[in-house]
Amino acid sequence: MQFEKDMMKARNIVMSAIVLALLGSSYAWAHSPGIKPELKEPQEVIRIYLKAVERGELIIFERKLEKSMLTPIRIEYVYELNNTIVKVKVYSELKKPMPVPGQNRCKLRGVSAILDRDGKIVETEAHIWTE
Repeated sequence: MQFEKDMMKARNIVMSAIVLALLGSSYAWAHSPGIKPELKEPQEVIRIYLKAVERGELIIFERKLEKSMLTPIRIEYVYELNNTIVKVKVYSELKKPMPVPGQNRCKLRGVSAILDRDGKIVETEAHIWTE
């Protein structure tokens, strides 16, 4: 009986230590207190994005897209679970869908661009539909 009580007490101590270790770990939470993402007003983000497009940074299939070809639709703030940096992604639809090189029945209809802290496009994604 005493042995069972001692085992239960030891188990509780170990579990408490594990919980405390997890609470203090930077990997335990996707959002850490004290770390604030830099969220900007949507129109400011679009202004920064369009300046990057004007500089020729939005390239899909080796073709630079121009501001006049795009309609910005939404801004996404992407939180990676293993990182505290928030990515800013702008999704735009093309005013006129473009053919996809090497694909007869596909059209490029939208693009997503990830902006870095300096307002430069560092990653793009093509959104393609079949017809």
